[in-house]
Amino acid sequence: MNKHILLSIQPRIVNEIINGTKTHEFRKKMPNMISDNLSNTIIIYCSSPVMKIIGSFRVGKYFHSDFDALMIDIGATESYKKRIGNYFKDKQSCHAIEITSLNLYKEPISLGELRTKFPGFVPGQSYRYLDPKIKNLIIDLNGKI
Repeated sequence: MNKHILLSIQPRIVNEIINGTKTHEFRKKMPNMISDNLSNTIIIYCSSPVMKIIGSFRVGKYFHSDFDALMIDIGATESYKKRIGNYFKDKQSCHAIEITSLNLYKEPISLGELRTKFPGFVPGQSYRYLDPKIKNLIIDLNGKI
């Protein structure tokens, strides 16, 4: 069975993903998305103050390289390079995930509900592997991941 990744994303960035202005998610640390045991569907946890699992997206292309090569690979403009460059202090190991097939859940799952059903649940500051029981809850409420 493939593992799913839960990404914690700030509400401002989630809005950019929803309106289509953000097409790649960038991370300093990320597991190798090409691995055989990882799903190509990423689960989105919208962080504070929303604090809900709100949807998912499919990984289009996955990039892992130094900053300059990454910016070339994704076709970044100079202004975008400047914006993203501020995020990457260690420019030798940069990850980018192309966002495709966005799926917003009809029934988002709040942090409170997650903690009630799965005591001790913590979404993680960057990412975490999703417990299969939470995956099943998402499917039960929304029909699919």
